[in-house]
Amino acid sequence: MVSVSGFSLLLAAIVAYQLGRWVTSRVSILNQYHIPAPVTGGIIASILLSLCQHYTVLDISWDFELRDHLLLIFFCTVGLNVRIRLLIAGSKTLSVFFVVIFLFLILQNGVGILTTLAIGDTPVHGLLAGSISMAGGHGTAISWGSFLESQGYSDATQFGLVAATMGLIMGGLLGGPVARKLIDDNQLDHTQADLNIGSTPETFETRQVSLCMQQFLKVILVICFCITVGKWINQHLRQHDIVMPDYLLVLLLAIVIVNLSDLFHNKFNEQFINLFGDTCLEMFITMSLMSLNIIQLADAALPAFIIVMVQSIFICIFAYTVVFRAAGSDYDASLISSGFIGLGLGATPVGLANISTLTHKYGPSPKAFLIVPLLGSVFTDTLNAVILQAFLWLPMFHP
Repeated sequence: MVSVSGFSLLLAAIVAYQLGRWVTSRVSILNQYHIPAPVTGGIIASILLSLCQHYTVLDISWDFELRDHLLLIFFCTVGLNVRIRLLIAGSKTLSVFFVVIFLFLILQNGVGILTTLAIGDTPVHGLLAGSISMAGGHGTAISWGSFLESQGYSDATQFGLVAATMGLIMGGLLGGPVARKLIDDNQLDHTQADLNIGSTPETFETRQVSLCMQQFLKVILVICFCITVGKWINQHLRQHDIVMPDYLLVLLLAIVIVNLSDLFHNKFNEQFINLFGDTCLEMFITMSLMSLNIIQLADAALPAFIIVMVQSIFICIFAYTVVFRAAGSDYDASLISSGFIGLGLGATPVGLANISTLTHKYGPSPKAFLIVPLLGSVFTDTLNAVILQAFLWLPMFHP
């Protein structure tokens, strides 16, 4: 048994990420369609490790505490870039997206259920490979899987995790090509981007940051405070049966702190915040993918694979036709569409990884970096719980 955790997990993720960058830069189709390096490296590492475990006596145990903290750090850095005054200015866009997300989640579950009926599978798998695991991600798949198992649906958690894993991969693979097609078809470029909404990572991976120790410690202090207090508040909420992801509270706390700081003219080093957040995001995606046992998933995942493929086709069409127009049919809209595919099939970090890859290629889009995490955290998580409860009232789920 080989245990991979902490620094050994970080070491493996960095190696896999660098491998992904090297392969992506030399395989033209990956570079052409802007496949994120964490997706490339994570999948390659996953295949190699799965083969080793299958054909040798190697047995790997993964501890994801570090990975989960990287996700919280990333969302804290996202919150530190959000200004309330600019968010209010974009309230019209957010109200439109509230309706778009509501419609999408209903259709995503409908597509999942219809696909299960078409292949002769149980309808609950349509929900598990619908908004539970696709828009919800692994955390939601575990939560709802456990609940459904208590209602008599055996292996619901396993099926949800398999679907969430496939969705995570597809979300990273499809976001770039759809955005590229939107940019080419509509002759878009980064000069159309709204640069007044906030800040976003610079367009070059070799970014240089001017930083002193006090600036560094100030940012780290705020991040540690947001994560510690956010998790503490969430523990108390769960005692009162109010369940929400840890990162949502961390994000909201960071937004409050940065806007209060602005009132007192206390500025943070935004270059460092963006670079630190970008790094945590890339490592989170790499760790999530490289730890997958592809062979085990393939042995038990044919129905999930079929449903996820249908969901992938559906979300690409939805993003290309509905999301792009709802976001304004401009350069920002093309990147928001890419991020929407990532969060709608896998998780918000995948959507943001798609945007990050595209901004490095085409140019900055602060609006996309603001809208996508809000869609993935505030809108999707809250609406998803209500819509799933409504679907579970249908007669087909009460045999």
